Amino acid sequence: MDSSPGMAPIRAAVKRRVFALGLPAGAKLLDAPCGPGELVEAFNAAGWDCVGADVDTDAQARLGNRFCRTDLTQPLPWPDEALDAVLCVEGIEHLENRFAFLREVHRILRPGGTLVITTPNTVSIRSRMRFFYSGFYHKDPRPLAEAAHHPLHHIGLATFPELRYALHTSGFRLVEATHTHTKWISYLYAGYVPWMWLYTRIAFRREKDAAQRRNNREVLAALFSGSLLFGENLMLVAKRV
Repeated sequence: MDSSPGMAPIRAAVKRRVFALGLPAGAKLLDAPCGPGELVEAFNAAGWDCVGADVDTDAQARLGNRFCRTDLTQPLPWPDEALDAVLCVEGIEHLENRFAFLREVHRILRPGGTLVITTPNTVSIRSRMRFFYSGFYHKDPRPLAEAAHHPLHHIGLATFPELRYALHTSGFRLVEATHTHTKWISYLYAGYVPWMWLYTRIAFRREKDAAQRRNNREVLAALFSGSLLFGENLMLVAKRV
């Protein structure tokens, strides 16, 4: 959806991560939303069968029959268990219903297939401080224009625990939570980390269910990892169960 210069490090990180998946020749991939389409080109050049989908048709001339105009808020036009991997690069935060989208991705992925998501990191230190003082997350600096709905509005920004919940309740298992890139300014906030950790640890103590306590320990560890504290954008890798 977004072709701005700020997308370059995000797409570069996704490209590296997808190549590291070790997908076999001929593997079928979907990049949705595909933006200008350079990832689709790169993955096809690598010997995979990749299609780009987007509500915006900017990539159509570039990708030809490798492009499918698709509204990601609707059922996806691919059959059950048709794909080996799905990429959603800076897209899920634009959707009205992330759960419906994830259920559709689950449907079209083969068992054991991989979903790679990137999205603004709303739990970074800078984002937490911005929310504390303004009520707005990082990369959500002002109230959205209300004159009309726009597909590029960040209407679905979510925290890491919310995204993990959505994945785990939609038939996925999160296997990696990392970041795409960092900016040096984020490290200036590092002094707040001990207090944030203590406050969060106390907030988690009320959980009584043993299984959820184990999950909460995983969530706490992720929230205070270097990737989630300082990363500009999250990169989540999940497997279809």
